[in-house]
Formats: sequence, structure tokens, C-alpha cells
Amino acid sequence: MLGACGRQPRGVDCVRLPPTPGEDATCRVPEWKDRDFIIRLPSGYDGASPLPVVVAMHGGGGDKEGMNAITCAGGDEASPACLSAVAEREGFIVVYPDGFANPLGFRSWNHGGDGDGLHCSYACKEGVDDVAYVRALLDEIARVAEIDPARIYATGFSNGGGMSHRLACELADRFAAFAPVGGANQFALSHACAPSRAAPILAIHGSDDPCWPYAGGEADCLSTEEGAYAAVEASMIGDEAAPGWASRHGCELTPEVTQLPDADADGNTASERSFTGCAAPVLLITVDGAGHTWPGGDQYLDVSRIGGLSRDFAASERVWSFLRDQRLP
Repeated sequence: MLGACGRQPRGVDCVRLPPTPGEDATCRVPEWKDRDFIIRLPSGYDGASPLPVVVAMHGGGGDKEGMNAITCAGGDEASPACLSAVAEREGFIVVYPDGFANPLGFRSWNHGGDGDGLHCSYACKEGVDDVAYVRALLDEIARVAEIDPARIYATGFSNGGGMSHRLACELADRFAAFAPVGGANQFALSHACAPSRAAPILAIHGSDDPCWPYAGGEADCLSTEEGAYAAVEASMIGDEAAPGWASRHGCELTPEVTQLPDADADGNTASERSFTGCAAPVLLITVDGAGHTWPGGDQYLDVSRIGGLSRDFAASERVWSFLRDQRLP
């Protein structure tokens, strides 16, 4: 659920002080105090050609400084599994924004859930307009770097994954595709999810996740916060009465199932469900036996707290391989 806490330099006006390619830069979002973002341009960036952008949102209690480390094998930011490392190899811009901070400095996203009996993060309880924040963020990124507006993507972990689902409901006009990890569509439990278009979505989730239970319901994890979480399969599949992404997109609800290679003796395996006949691609990767972790990333807390980690594949690479071919119409 968390990103690692760390030093948090103040953001600067990155239009006036442009980021150095190949290095992290911390930039301000005008009119959004204390909601800076980290941007990393590939080392070969020269501004001559527009590049795709991946916006990666941290988990509840995390921050922009910790998000990349969650995606790194062993938390080692020199690992090739890191999202920033994949961005460097593949030539896209990666952005790590900050959620809304509570009085103790713990950050969260308003992924929705403000209904009776539902889990509602601090940002949700405060009614923070995170969709407006993300719009402002995207506008600022476009001022800072030469980006391809048809190839902007959203991913996130846990609460940030839930926020990715909300953006798919409410901001499909700005994002070409979505790839939440460890989070389901909390927003749709208490609001109408009526996207402006059918947008591609890939979800990755551990079957034994105690922090965001795969079947939904109360968590048994890090937080003492009460309330039910959205179920993963209901969010991704659904039916006419309670739509998920496959039913919203007009898919055949019986998917094609592919077992992914069991490349590591880590105690878990993964299967990918791909739905056919859809207005836009819908994929669900279920990691059987894994917990609240980013596959190929960091076992950031003990297995007894958050469940285990899959090393059979790197979610950073799988997320990008899905996103890279999607474009806004």
C-alpha cells in the first residue's frame, strides 16, 4: 500500500528551469500547493519529437519519491525491472505525482468509495477533486516537455491503482489507456462510471492480497481504516446489472485464458484473461498466491503483512507492453 518515505525537495517551475534528460526533476503544479510531481525524461530526449507519457500514482500512505522503488526488484533503483528503467530503455517519459497529504503527511488519492460501508481514503473523505488535479498535472507536463497527447497513459499501485480506474471512468478523453496494479474500481461502487469512450485497460492483482482483497470486502493489512474494497473480477468483468470494464466495453464475458510461464520458484503463478469482441481491449492478470505487491518489484514489507511477491514477470514491462500500442482516437 505504501511507497517508501524519503527526502522531498520542493518543486520548481520546470518551464523556467527545464529538467535534465536522464535525471529526476521535481516540478510544481501551478495552483496545487504541496502536490508536486517527479518527471524523468529519457537520456536521449532532445525535444525534437513528442514522446509518450506514463503517469504512475503511488499507494495510500506513499509519495512520489517512493513509487519507482516499489516497482524495482528488491527496492533497488538500479534494477532493470524499475518503471524508470523501462522508461529509459523504451524512450518514454515517466511522471510520479503526489497525492493529497493528511495532517501527518500521509498521502492518498480520492479514488472514490464515499458510500455507506465502503473504504474511503483521506482524500476521499475530504472530497479532494483529484480529477481536476490530474487535468492540471497533464497541462503542466505538456508545458514542461514535448509530449504526444494521443499517448498519455495512467498506472498506479493500490490506492493509485484505484485512482487509475476512476480516471478511466472520468478522464478517458485525456488518457489513451490504463493499467492499475493492486487496485480495483472503488469509484464505481458509489458513482456512475460513464466514460466518454471505451478505453483499453489492463489490471494486475494478487489473488491472496490482504490489503485490497481480490474478492473485495474488508482489508486485513496495514491500515486500521474500515470499509469494504471493490472486488477485482466484478470491477474488470461485471454484468448488465453491475457493469465492469468487460461488460461496459461490450466484450464476450467468457475470456481467453493464457497461463503465464512459471519462471521463478516463488510460490505463485499467473494467468491472463483476455476478453474478445470488445470496443477496447480488456485484460486481467491474476497472480495466484501473490499479495499486495508489484510483480517483479519490491517485497517492501514482510509476507505476513502484505502477502508474497511474484518474480515470474516484471509488471513494469508488462504494463508498458500493453500501453505502448494504445492511442487516443
